[in-house]
Amino acid sequence: METRKVQKTGGSSYIVSLPKAWCERMAIKEQDRVGIITRTDGTLLILPGTEPQRDAREKVIDVDEIDRGPLLFRMLVGAYIMGFNQVTLTSSGRMAPDTKATARRFINMAIGLEITEETPTSITVKDLLNPAEMTFTVWVERMSSLVASRLEDASRALAEQDAAAARDVIDRDIEVNRLHWILSRQHNLLARNIAYSERLGAGERRNANYSLISRTMERIGDYAVRIAENCLRVADKELDEKLMDSIAQAGKLAISIFKRSVDALQGGDIGDANKVIESVRELIKMCESIETRVLDQETAVGVAFGYINEAIRRTGESSADLCEYIINFLIDQSPAKGK
Repeated sequence: METRKVQKTGGSSYIVSLPKAWCERMAIKEQDRVGIITRTDGTLLILPGTEPQRDAREKVIDVDEIDRGPLLFRMLVGAYIMGFNQVTLTSSGRMAPDTKATARRFINMAIGLEITEETPTSITVKDLLNPAEMTFTVWVERMSSLVASRLEDASRALAEQDAAAARDVIDRDIEVNRLHWILSRQHNLLARNIAYSERLGAGERRNANYSLISRTMERIGDYAVRIAENCLRVADKELDEKLMDSIAQAGKLAISIFKRSVDALQGGDIGDANKVIESVRELIKMCESIETRVLDQETAVGVAFGYINEAIRRTGESSADLCEYIINFLIDQSPAKGK
């Protein structure tokens, strides 16, 4: 670590010189202004300018070298999540129609992307969002609302044996996924650029916890889809009413546990988060009881109910994981009195 002597000037100001090599590398000249951010730990962050500069990162994907189907789509998702500002698809010849279709499908699913240039042999996609203007809390609140809605709709579809409602839950799953992508992207962008993190404030700098919370919510959304998928398998069958009622009660409890975990996050209460974790034991007991009764059903129904029961149990367990992250997130605060 290089050290510099602090000097006093003008009777009221302290100054410290900047390293010459750093100034030359950043093209800083005499009379230029630099930005200074005071961090919560007492350190100063010096920026080569008055505003944080966004890293320009470009990813070039040669579609001739890869499978243009699922792999191309996954690579586009990966580049987006890792924070590349621009992605260019290139081909030695005319771009295949299926490649263009994959690119447009991804752009329609992701948030903030536009095609800025297209030629017969290339497509350029740019990110138009400013990460400094995005907050984790907004995205997480929206995501939690969507997940709760999916869980409720899947449970209702099962109770009413409504195949159309179950398909709707499955079709809308991408809405949860795209929010998880943007949260993961934000996490990676802030990890690369400390200035953005400082600008967003102390709460937003806990982005690693937000990333874990987002991943857990996305997983819970997948459990809603699993319930809906297996609802389709039993939609036209005659079902045991008592067993259906038990599953409905377990599902209701799982949804309540998830909502309470979100309330604990929004309310910033460690005590509430701990209560949610403890309440999962009751759900597990209910699911274990259902599991023994599922074995008495005809094979097709039993398999479907087994998957549904597992999804309900895992919804509660993942909500408990969510509360563990919340406790880690809030550990610097004291539990609310009376909790």
